[in-house]
Amino acid sequence: MQALSFQKRAATAGIKSAKAEAYPSLALTGGYIAAHIPDVLTITNAANLGIGLQYNLANLWKKNTKLIKAKAMDERIEASRDMILDAARIQVNKDFQGYLVSLKKVDVYQKAVEQAEENFRITNNKFNNSLATITELLEAEVAQMQTKLNLQSAKADVVMAHKKLLFTTGLNQY
Repeated sequence: MQALSFQKRAATAGIKSAKAEAYPSLALTGGYIAAHIPDVLTITNAANLGIGLQYNLANLWKKNTKLIKAKAMDERIEASRDMILDAARIQVNKDFQGYLVSLKKVDVYQKAVEQAEENFRITNNKFNNSLATITELLEAEVAQMQTKLNLQSAKADVVMAHKKLLFTTGLNQY
């Protein structure tokens, strides 16, 4: 964005410069002469001053291509700036949506942990009453551990998504 800012300033200066070619220019002139031509003329310490006005008459019927190019450059820079701003908005929105998704995953995995704990409790009661095998009990325990692991992973994803969102918005620099 800073580079585009400098390019914008340069394009604005280019437009002003190109517009200036359409106007007449004013010049201050001056000179000094000392001449000796034998038997004809002798001038010593002569100075002249003047003001000159110059205008290129061809500018009346020609297009100012420099002005057209400068305006096109200015429009290109504006389009680039808009594209960068749009890309930044899209990235922030994408990261925010990713953060919301990771929060929803935590809720889902929290419920899965509760269900797995209930399933383990029921299977453990069945096993204690000789209604379930050790394999069923171990499977329930593995499912319970897996859901707890998934919950912790989802919580880590929330932290990562939050840090990424802060970085994208420029609130947290790493």
